[in-house]
Amino acid sequence: MNVIHSDRLSLGASLLRWWSALSISKRVCSVICLLYLLMALFGPVFAPYGADDFSSSSLLPPSWEHLLGTDEMGHDIFSMLLQGFRLSIGVSLLAGGGSTLVGTLLAFASCYFPRVGGLIRHLANLMLILPEMVVILFVAIFAAPTMANTVLAIVFFSWPRVFRIAHAKILACMGKNKVQYTLLLGGNVLDVARKVGRDLYPVFGTLLVLQCNRAVTYETTLAFFGIGDPLLKTWGRLIRSALNYENFFYDTTFLWYLLPALLCVVGFVASLSILIFDEDRIKDD
Repeated sequence: MNVIHSDRLSLGASLLRWWSALSISKRVCSVICLLYLLMALFGPVFAPYGADDFSSSSLLPPSWEHLLGTDEMGHDIFSMLLQGFRLSIGVSLLAGGGSTLVGTLLAFASCYFPRVGGLIRHLANLMLILPEMVVILFVAIFAAPTMANTVLAIVFFSWPRVFRIAHAKILACMGKNKVQYTLLLGGNVLDVARKVGRDLYPVFGTLLVLQCNRAVTYETTLAFFGIGDPLLKTWGRLIRSALNYENFFYDTTFLWYLLPALLCVVGFVASLSILIFDEDRIKDD
């Protein structure tokens, strides 16, 4: 019990030091990201209507019954927006986490197994030459229109950026005394991974945030172009539906049809971008 209590105190102290080291802007963005996650977890539970419920009249303006009005089919836009929190952020976490994990594991394998390391580096460099968004768009077009294929396409073609950064960090860690000592004592790959992993946590966290940022941008772009599952109400799908409205430029429907989903995407991407922004480096320059 004392060990568990000590670990909790240590974790709390680490979180407190991390929070104290953040600038005001990063603290605000951290709170915003936390709110996004809470909305993704619990938002659809409190949605007044189902995302597929089209029993209401079409194009109703905002009211207490429909906070953001309805679309051409009679769907409640507020309920679809809440569903978009779960879907878009879920794709962001799955694709971002997957690409970060794959890139980091391949970077470690490249450093630990020199024979295959050259091949992995050449593959990563080749994939970095290709325009990432165009390749993901091309593959997603010919794949089955499912959310799983969208996530896999983003993971498969976005890991090289993680690999390049993680490889440089892991290579520097492999030269440290503690890692070399482990190798001299005959430590296996798991022993070396534990030694390297302790120095890799900050980099891994930064790469995870960076890849989640890219993933939500890619998913929104794919959904905007009509690629992916047409039945899922993601933010990109809502933006595309709003722009398809024939009277988009002739009335004020865009204020509650387009802007909420657009602001959700911009707010999430901007918050993640500020979290990984290196203010100290800019000040030094």
